[in-house]
Amino acid sequence: MRSSLLMVAGLGLIAAPFLLGLGAAPLVAGVVIGAATVALALAGTETGGRGTLSVAAHADYDRGLALGLTLAAVMFVLAGEPLAALVFGTAAAAALIVTSVTRYSARPI
Repeated sequence: MRSSLLMVAGLGLIAAPFLLGLGAAPLVAGVVIGAATVALALAGTETGGRGTLSVAAHADYDRGLALGLTLAAVMFVLAGEPLAALVFGTAAAAALIVTSVTRYSARPI
């Protein structure tokens, strides 16, 4: 479930700046952070093997993603981009919710 939510959030971050006609900075930030979010989602589809991350690394990256999105929202507020701040703030809130409800434990196969 976590990977699915991250995939949707990442694709949303990539698409939202284009669809909302945001400026260059939110567009670049959305594409870069969105691509990293999609990569993180794909790395979470298996518990072992090539291209996967440990459970502890997933927890750390998810927290880092939430922090980064929060900082991006604050920076866009300071830069006078309220719509971009809303997009990144919403994504940050979603990331925090996903991080708080995920158990981060490996299931035995």
